[in-house]
Amino acid sequence: MDKLIVFTYVLACVGTSNAVNCTALPDGVYEAGCKSYALCTDGRVSFIDCPENTTFNNNTNQCDNISNVLPPCGRVIDCSTKPYGRYPDYLDNCKSFYTCYAGEFQGHNFCPGGTVFDPLASACNWKFAVAPPCGTFTA
Repeated sequence: MDKLIVFTYVLACVGTSNAVNCTALPDGVYEAGCKSYALCTDGRVSFIDCPENTTFNNNTNQCDNISNVLPPCGRVIDCSTKPYGRYPDYLDNCKSFYTCYAGEFQGHNFCPGGTVFDPLASACNWKFAVAPPCGTFTA
């Protein structure tokens, strides 16, 4: 496959939540990211953004204090010396990435299933199309 086939990921963390159709889904949380999630209730979707200094907690299915949440969402990265950009989270095997802006950590985002973060494209991509250490691509 061509390396140009890149899956972009929206920084809003929820990714394709606008496509969530709750009509046939049981009530619950869908397409959760670290900073927001989609909530289905009675066949309708609500998009929930976590307040500042909180993040999504997979154990409680709601926003929580960062100190109560396991990594990667519960891990804060020091961005004070990093330029604006998206960075792979190597501790998560590049299945997530984080954003730094104006020296501030903006949170983690998850790559869609089966993909990893591609630092060259600044987007999620198939593992076989991404160079190590995130992927397996070799020229």
